Amino acid sequence: MLNLKKLRATPDRPQQIDESYESFAHESFSLEGRVIVRGEAVYRQNAIWVRLKIEATAVQACSRCLAPVVSAVRLDELLEFRPLHTVENPLATEVYFYDFEEPTLDLQSYVIGLIANSLAVKPLCRPDCKGLCPQCGQDLNVTTCDCVREAPGDPRFKVLEKLL
Repeated sequence: MLNLKKLRATPDRPQQIDESYESFAHESFSLEGRVIVRGEAVYRQNAIWVRLKIEATAVQACSRCLAPVVSAVRLDELLEFRPLHTVENPLATEVYFYDFEEPTLDLQSYVIGLIANSLAVKPLCRPDCKGLCPQCGQDLNVTTCDCVREAPGDPRFKVLEKLL
């Protein structure tokens, strides 16, 4: 939690950040153990500059077989926060915004967003993951099944096969 009042009262003087958060479940991943956040923040030229070092362990489901995929997250980020009223076109900049009237700024939601953006969109438990059988649901990495698999392709093109 950043003390914005103190930051604005002492421009160009860094304020140390040393926070940790408990485990957290997001819609597409969970964070196991503690999320460690260290860094510093400084108020300069009507902006708050925040340098963060983030350490966490993320768990996602494999996009093919749903097995857990554990990833060590190590991020080094520099964030710029500006009061919303000071930017003419907020969509044209890569800046975070904060309410100038608030005495504090909670960094946890920003940290979770940074972690989410760093994770794989389609995580795999291993590069050669075979996934689940589309008929019976067996994990094909563990066992095989006797289901008959149709040849891949669009069934609408089967009519064209007759012409060949």
